[in-house]
Amino acid sequence: IYVEWIGYGDNSMSPYDTAWLAMVPSKTYKKSSSAADFELAFPQCFIWLLEFQESNGSWSGTGPGSIPSSLSGLQALGLFRSRSGQYFERNLLKFGSSIYNNIFQKAIEYLRETLNNWNIDELYMVGFELFIPYHLDSLEKLEPSVKFDFPDKSRLLKVYQRKMSMIPLETIFALAAKKQPVSIIHSIEAFCNTFDLSRIQNEGFQAMNGSYGSSPAATAAVMIHASKWDDKGYEFLKKILNRCPSYAETQGCVPCICDVGIFETAWVTQSLSGIMLNLLREKYFKRNKREVKQLLEKNNAFVVYLKALLKEANGKLRRSSWDNRTPADADDTSVTRWVVRQFDANSEDDLDPLIQTFYNGKYFITFPLERTFSISCNVHVLSLLILEYKKIKARGITSMLFTVKTKSQKVKLELIIESVAKFIMEQRSKVAIWTDPWHKSPGYSTFKAIDLLLSLTHHPEFLSTLTTLDVAGLLSFCRKSVDWTLKTQHKDGSWGESSKNAMGNLEETSYFVRLLKTSYRYYPEDKSIQASLLKGQVYLKDHLKEAMNTHGYFHNSEPYLWIDKQLYTMPRVIKSSMLAALWEN
Repeated sequence: IYVEWIGYGDNSMSPYDTAWLAMVPSKTYKKSSSAADFELAFPQCFIWLLEFQESNGSWSGTGPGSIPSSLSGLQALGLFRSRSGQYFERNLLKFGSSIYNNIFQKAIEYLRETLNNWNIDELYMVGFELFIPYHLDSLEKLEPSVKFDFPDKSRLLKVYQRKMSMIPLETIFALAAKKQPVSIIHSIEAFCNTFDLSRIQNEGFQAMNGSYGSSPAATAAVMIHASKWDDKGYEFLKKILNRCPSYAETQGCVPCICDVGIFETAWVTQSLSGIMLNLLREKYFKRNKREVKQLLEKNNAFVVYLKALLKEANGKLRRSSWDNRTPADADDTSVTRWVVRQFDANSEDDLDPLIQTFYNGKYFITFPLERTFSISCNVHVLSLLILEYKKIKARGITSMLFTVKTKSQKVKLELIIESVAKFIMEQRSKVAIWTDPWHKSPGYSTFKAIDLLLSLTHHPEFLSTLTTLDVAGLLSFCRKSVDWTLKTQHKDGSWGESSKNAMGNLEETSYFVRLLKTSYRYYPEDKSIQASLLKGQVYLKDHLKEAMNTHGYFHNSEPYLWIDKQLYTMPRVIKSSMLAALWEN
């Protein structure tokens, strides 16, 4: 799906971002600030808030994950009243709504209860420790004021102050002035009360498509708080609103990321790579030759496209196709490079940009200046490094040396592989699973980690220096994660959070089935693995047709598990994982 300058990709709608668009005033009001002139730039988003509040008072389910969207929704409602002044009733009549007060009060009551029960360690949204305090402060400044006191508030504010003190804002402005992309722009709404957002209305921060950080919320924040009207930002938001998804009940909602084109293409192609590599074998052409050729031609088109992107971007990619101000990341870069190298063995693959930018001497960070880490990202990078290592060995090259920022001397590729593999193993929890900042399910990162670690049994040369484990020891290490997988399968064959009509869900089930498919090759005599695997595949098969053919199925019937400022879903990525889980060689 392509729209000029917007990009492509299918991801879910975000009440959090929609509420931010509902706060953007018209150009006339921005100039005059007169209550008599007050109108909304995107009234359809305000209507969406009025019509789609859930019965409990939130706009996105229950629990800690609903706090960000409930705060932004409440702020949008409160700002409407404050800006309208004496014309509040008149302005409300334009929307034909007489239930504003009820909606406003329900949101307050829901937030009061949820915040009172909230342990801030239980929330995993990107940047929540920055933008939740912003919303709390902004709500207190409304007329009338809305104030929330809750047990963990003081701890949250301490975290907020600590994080703010660690962000080198002037350094970031200096980098942007040199046209160097910065990741903070994606969450710039958290800084509305910190500095004048007019400072970022320039080509150092604003993308070629008019967005700020590919984020509707961040773009809306600039339109609200910068002193001058932002025509490019307005056009961007108007376009994504006009691109109403087929499954949406009404127009007026937007996603949390615009767009996810490169990310979606790379992850889908990666998941389907096993199928495509098998189809390339001559014997498969006997089965419906024309259809197989079409599949391989489409796969090749994706590979050519990704290869061209890598060349255009000097070897480092970001997740969004039309955002030239978002920095490249190790995750999208490594997955894309892995795909290209799998299908084009003669393609050039200079690992220096990846290693020099993202390797800190122990593991790979996802973004420049990042202080945390992602297990799935490190697995993706390590998969690429091992693939390159095998190709180097096949050419008779003994070793390759790379410059590492934290080291005074160049480092061998083998040592980088060993360092990252050891780091991944050390991050496993006491219950033998891995978690990740970009995905809520342990199934995602645990499947990725086990799939990779089991492959190291074919490289005993690493095991001797990596750990005290031999091949048998590594198999024993991985077996604990396999056993956890077997224990957590639901009776209906699924895994994970419940969905609309099942004990588990298709996305998590696909990851655990893929984990067991890999495991079965290494523990072939284990009937419990085979039984669990087959049961999981039956569950996926039973739901395959509906999931593949029903518009909005994953948006409306399955849990959102991908993490940004709000949880979101990636239907095409899930579908490709399901197909990979069901494919039989």
